[in-house]
Amino acid sequence: MRKQELLHLHQLLSKIRSVIETEGPVPPGAFAPYDEYGVGPYSFNRQKADHEEAIYRLLDGIVATIQARTPETAEPVDEMIL
Repeated sequence: MRKQELLHLHQLLSKIRSVIETEGPVPPGAFAPYDEYGVGPYSFNRQKADHEEAIYRLLDGIVATIQARTPETAEPVDEMIL
């Protein structure tokens, strides 16, 4: 994936995070690794690898938030037929 595409993905995931945070509770520390990393979606001067790492950290926080909000009786995503 090119750096420009990573920047775009990073910006989209950042928007998803802001929507998730406004819609309900977020587990404590869910986004701490991302925030501590210090690479935001508009850090154009950072390397491609930095944005890849930031995206993974951001995705971890998004997934943790979704899992915390999902009732235990719900079917796990990996077992669902899409």
